Amino acid sequence: MRRELPGVLPRKGYNAMSVRADVHGLISSRRPGENLARPFYVDEGIFAHEATSFLAAQWLLVGHTSQIPAPGDFLTIDAIGGAVVVVRAGDGAIHAFHNVCRHRGARICEAQRGHTALLRCRYHGWTYKLSGELAAWRHMPDGLDRSLYSLRPCGVAVFQGLILASFDVAKAPDVTALLSPIQPYWQRYDLAHCKVAAERTYHIGGNWKLCIENNLECYHCLPNHPEYNAVNAFVRADERVSEAAVEEFATYLQGWECQMRTRGLTTGRSKMATVGGQLCRAGTGPLAPGKQTASRDGRPVAPLLGQVDRYDESVTTGCIGFLSYLMATCDYALAVSYLPINALTTQVVMRWLVREDAVAGKDYDVTELCFVWDETTKQDKDLIELNAAGVRSTGYVPGPYSKLESLTVDFIDRYLGLMSAAQ
Repeated sequence: MRRELPGVLPRKGYNAMSVRADVHGLISSRRPGENLARPFYVDEGIFAHEATSFLAAQWLLVGHTSQIPAPGDFLTIDAIGGAVVVVRAGDGAIHAFHNVCRHRGARICEAQRGHTALLRCRYHGWTYKLSGELAAWRHMPDGLDRSLYSLRPCGVAVFQGLILASFDVAKAPDVTALLSPIQPYWQRYDLAHCKVAAERTYHIGGNWKLCIENNLECYHCLPNHPEYNAVNAFVRADERVSEAAVEEFATYLQGWECQMRTRGLTTGRSKMATVGGQLCRAGTGPLAPGKQTASRDGRPVAPLLGQVDRYDESVTTGCIGFLSYLMATCDYALAVSYLPINALTTQVVMRWLVREDAVAGKDYDVTELCFVWDETTKQDKDLIELNAAGVRSTGYVPGPYSKLESLTVDFIDRYLGLMSAAQ
């Protein structure tokens, strides 16, 4: 008989020792292959434990270099209990700092995006250079060393033009070791020479883990995602809607892989790289027969990316950690960031990338570019919030995962491993 689980109601305070004891009790009572217990999805103490234990250290996709092209351009991110500003300095280097004044902790950059010659706190006027050093203060006691009050740095790295940040730079995994295995999969798209054609934020009333669990499985796709299903043949084959569907996809996949290999292109999935507790993977597979890209009708919506020389019905997908995901077809890419706000709220930021020389209204239409993934994400938002409403209720008990949720199971196992190891 399953014992009562501790920490059912969201706690108002955060006691690290108490949370660790609760977590270990929850993990030890879990049956293999089942969902997480309710507190993992609703408890603010557990959320704080996740943030400080490993989420803050993971590399998070926060933007693209095209969004801060000139010195003084900045963007801000609020997630995982932290606030970060990413800015391009005068020498072209990109820096990331905690968006917190070193005087009394006021927010420095208040806009989501903007331009500034100096980073200035409007509360008391403390001013910082774009490289983070304190530039000016007033009426401070004699003898204080100004160099000790620079902005606190965050980790920052650029992969294929994508800006990654770690809120806890001291614990951040080796980013080169993490990303090296997936480099061959993204090389041909030349994302560094792309630009953000559209950016949309989806506010989801659900725990971040519910969002990731949904993202990693297509068990829900057939009855809920008609637009996505129309351009992805694997869904009907995985669901085994008929033997004919399974055989047709197998034949199609074999022929498609043969053509891609003939052209020297990498297909299939990469190994699951894990560095410092953060995973990274990528893979290239086919869309549906005759679908040139993931669009409303499967026809092109933008110019070919990078070194892609033809529409070959391919799609590349992958992740960087638990919270960042990439997708690229022959003519556009999508960068997705899941931003945990608190135990019950997640923001999903989606950025559509096209060639940097593509012209809106001429080479691409934003509505058509975004259509499939905008519709799919709105459907997912509805499903996640439906899931969250049930999980919040007292009648929820964990259930078993299906055979079509293997990546979700892998995520949960990794998550529990990190939670178990956290001291």
